[in-house]
Amino acid sequence: MIRRLAAFAALLLLTGCLVSDGDLISPGEADFPVEDGTRFTVYALDESGERADEPPEQATVTVKDGRYLMDMGEESKLFAGLMKEIGPELYAVMIREADQTDGNFYALMERDGTSWKRWGMVCPDFVSLVEEEGMALADFGMVVRNSDCVATDFEDLKKALLFAHERQKPDAEYVAD
Repeated sequence: MIRRLAAFAALLLLTGCLVSDGDLISPGEADFPVEDGTRFTVYALDESGERADEPPEQATVTVKDGRYLMDMGEESKLFAGLMKEIGPELYAVMIREADQTDGNFYALMERDGTSWKRWGMVCPDFVSLVEEEGMALADFGMVVRNSDCVATDFEDLKKALLFAHERQKPDAEYVAD
């Protein structure tokens, strides 16, 4: 799992992500739809949104000091984050490595019972979607910096996540054990 996360992180560093310098979700505004102590089996999804032919991984989510902590297992890699509902069963996810104090990555999660699907936000893919619709990244209040799409406002982030949700397939599925 850690090897796959490291490879995914390396890919994201090369291709860019949806990021912000500061927190676009505050603990006071956050929603906590995942119960403290929830364990997930995590499946990678292919380009069509179906489970890829890879072994699933494990993750455990806890709540500490008003933030989620997600433990990815083998080397106890911890990620800290918050979630905010942006539509029925749709949540903006703000996450960073737990030992970091600033800068965040964003994704979209959709809940369906005990299953959650994730839309990872890769900047070049998002820019291509925007351009295919005859729009510009500025229409979402974002700029590209070091191959990342940088968001500065929660409402623009929400608009971008909902736009991607309508036009892309999810890249992972989290199933509560």
